[in-house]
Amino acid sequence: MTSSSITLDAQSAVHYLGQTVLIEMVFDEEPDPIWRWVRVVGVVLPAEGLRGGPHFLTLKPGAEKAFADEAFWENIRTIRVMRYRDRHGSGNVLGRVTHPDDSRSRAALPARRNSSTVPANGSTGGANP
Repeated sequence: MTSSSITLDAQSAVHYLGQTVLIEMVFDEEPDPIWRWVRVVGVVLPAEGLRGGPHFLTLKPGAEKAFADEAFWENIRTIRVMRYRDRHGSGNVLGRVTHPDDSRSRAALPARRNSSTVPANGSTGGANP
């Protein structure tokens, strides 16, 4: 698994029991992380012979009757407890969520600026329909 995963142990995991959390999960098969908003309803601690490893048992918030899903600790990159309601009552919000460094810029800028074809402001002059 990726080295950017958080480190959980029995003591730190129990802190999340009963909390609504935002979890960023990463998988070897998936290029992009998956974000899940869940309520932690159980903690499966490390034990000899445990298949799959330690994990949280989670439910989607508001689910009345459901089977718990598993969130394996080795796949969790970020976990944040939802702390308070926003002023407009639209739902729980977080203070700050730190995103891991991404090597890709995602900026759609030309490679060279201030040339005869691309001015200093980056505009190509073409209209976008």
